[in-house]
Amino acid sequence: MEELLQVGAGQSYAGGARQRITIPAGTYKMSLYAKTSGSLSAAQMTVTDAAGNARTLNIPASSGFTRRELANIPLSAGTATVTIRAASGNGYLTVDQLALVRTDGSTPTGQRYEAETAPAVCLGTIDTNHSGFTGTGFCNSDAAVGAYAQFTVNAAQAGTATLGVRFANAQSGGTARPANLVVNGTTVGTVSFESTGAWNTWSTKSLTASLNAGSNTVRLEPTTADGLPNLDHLDVGPTAG
Repeated sequence: MEELLQVGAGQSYAGGARQRITIPAGTYKMSLYAKTSGSLSAAQMTVTDAAGNARTLNIPASSGFTRRELANIPLSAGTATVTIRAASGNGYLTVDQLALVRTDGSTPTGQRYEAETAPAVCLGTIDTNHSGFTGTGFCNSDAAVGAYAQFTVNAAQAGTATLGVRFANAQSGGTARPANLVVNGTTVGTVSFESTGAWNTWSTKSLTASLNAGSNTVRLEPTTADGLPNLDHLDVGPTAG
């Protein structure tokens, strides 16, 4: 994120400029070059993450552009809001090279969504009777066409992401359990969940799908009356534009 702007305030820290961006969870550094004019004595840059946690960088008066930064800011995944506000005075804050940069890795990491954890939806039951699952349980969907499991996932940017679906299928006769892959309400493919041999033997099916920046729904809908396999979790890799 980079932006050139000028901010003034008739009342102390009222108004200002605000920008919202979607980010993955991580540790960040926010920085800018700033200068003040007239009698404006101070300003602030604040970042607030999707969980409501806020960190503020105080910007003192400076007649020339001076770099200001605040590092080691933990932010949760989702929409972060960056706000620039000025103290009152007869003058302006001028900002250049405004940046919010992730510092705990060169690329975004993937995210895991457990089938038993809201806002995931399991049209069936959350069970624990087969070992080897992650989290606190797994989704045992209803044995019917029309049943489904749905995950609400976040993407830092629009693009193609890798989806890893961890499942177990011990259907008698080794029969696969096929399902439609539905992303944001649109069917984008069909998945065959083959037999894993036992209900406590888990496997991961690797898929790809195009995601929007921000929140997305990923739904698996069975195409036969056998329903879905048992679903443990969904791993979502970083999107590539």
